[in-house]
Amino acid sequence: MFRKLLLSLVAAIAVSIPVHAQDDPDTAPESDEPDVTTSRFRDWALRCRTDAESGDTQCTMFQRLVVQETNRVALNVAIGFLQNEQGEPVPVAVFTFPLGIWLPGGMVLQVDEGEQVPMAIERCFRRGCQTGLALNDDLIGQFKAGNQAKVTIKQSREEDIDLTVSLNGFSAGFNALNSSLSGG
Repeated sequence: MFRKLLLSLVAAIAVSIPVHAQDDPDTAPESDEPDVTTSRFRDWALRCRTDAESGDTQCTMFQRLVVQETNRVALNVAIGFLQNEQGEPVPVAVFTFPLGIWLPGGMVLQVDEGEQVPMAIERCFRRGCQTGLALNDDLIGQFKAGNQAKVTIKQSREEDIDLTVSLNGFSAGFNALNSSLSGG
């Protein structure tokens, strides 16, 4: 059941990050949409959208990596919350890669020199392939204390692609994301 909820969040977070989002959260302008706000936390951005009818606000923290030579997105990392079976909010990270990666290779996440966390690529859409991960307290602590997270995917059976996600600003951004759950 939780896996189905996680897959639903993967799709929900994927559509909550606009295609026109800036490559650098530090220079991303405030949204022109009246129901959307964007805050910056060094290398991370927090985007909150308020539903005009219900007044409910949903926030997503994200970082986008772009290959400078081609200006193409190499990785989107989005973090949000979903409710588990008990109705409690659970933090989840969603990683979106461009089409064309070698899917059987999956993805490996490693914070600084810590433990490697292998994950399968779960689904592909027109905008890319995705995998999601429920973030436990230990992993959140590693992200908050760490400098970088290495995300490794496969270009082919033999060729790894290492992508470096900055954790600069993660702690403040995650605290703001967590505060958004209570409306504060």
